[in-house]
Amino acid sequence: MKVQLILNGDDLALSGEPRDSLFAVLQQRAGLFPERVCCEQGDCGRCHILLDGKEVPSCLIPFFQVREQEVVSPEGFQNTEEYRQFRALLEEEGLVHCTECTEVQIFHLFSFLEQFPQADAEECRLAIGEIPCRCGSKPVLERGARRWLASRPWPVVGREVPRGHH
Repeated sequence: MKVQLILNGDDLALSGEPRDSLFAVLQQRAGLFPERVCCEQGDCGRCHILLDGKEVPSCLIPFFQVREQEVVSPEGFQNTEEYRQFRALLEEEGLVHCTECTEVQIFHLFSFLEQFPQADAEECRLAIGEIPCRCGSKPVLERGARRWLASRPWPVVGREVPRGHH
């Protein structure tokens, strides 16, 4: 089956089987998530994407359900100015380079901060804790999140509480 979608800004058709997960199709047919192992249960965060602007684990999304939707992968995000700015800020904080989680953590944290621009320190800490890793990057990500939020011109019109954002 072919499914038309927008992947990292490009309108294209991908082929897959109805039982395939979006992660499997993106990895096998689009060359994304190279050599990345995924838990296939939505817990590890290594397969997260933005689907029409909402962060979701692609291993839990049936491929056929993304017809005509917009998908942004971590690889697509890495080609943006926002990524370059956010990564530079994290580098200034002493970002730990971990092959298991660094790019996943950056993608997840940025997505969280965009969705919840009024998040407090504890909410950021909880969001960072959603991506399992033992590399020691969490304090750096917490400091970076605080700096990023402080630097943004977000309008303060009430506080949206991040419930069930995962």
